[in-house]
Amino acid sequence: MYRMAAYLSARCASDAACLGTQVSLDVARQLVRAVSSVTANIAEGCSRNGTADRLRFYTYALGSVREALAWIDALGAAPWPPRDDYRDLLVQIRRQLLVAIKSMRAKRRLPRTPAHSRRPVADPNPES
Repeated sequence: MYRMAAYLSARCASDAACLGTQVSLDVARQLVRAVSSVTANIAEGCSRNGTADRLRFYTYALGSVREALAWIDALGAAPWPPRDDYRDLLVQIRRQLLVAIKSMRAKRRLPRTPAHSRRPVADPNPES
């Protein structure tokens, strides 16, 4: 998912510049910012050791994916050839983030093993 996000982020600024005067400069900037935020949050989450931190940044990335998709829709009818490529990759990233988030939440809900059951078991037959 990081590679797809990094790919989109690397090409987004130049692709958004191709929009020219067809859309507001603010819309183009917001699109670039949202796509870049996806990459940054995934990278930040991957670098965290704790599940809670990783989960938090992946959730931020998911929000940025949704925002980027909204900005693509905000382009309206402006002709933008890479629109479908961006939408497809963002949807794939969203799916992977949702699976990762669901998996991390499930791991956090596992009951902890009581301390007494983690102690080594004594040898039942010490004479052997």
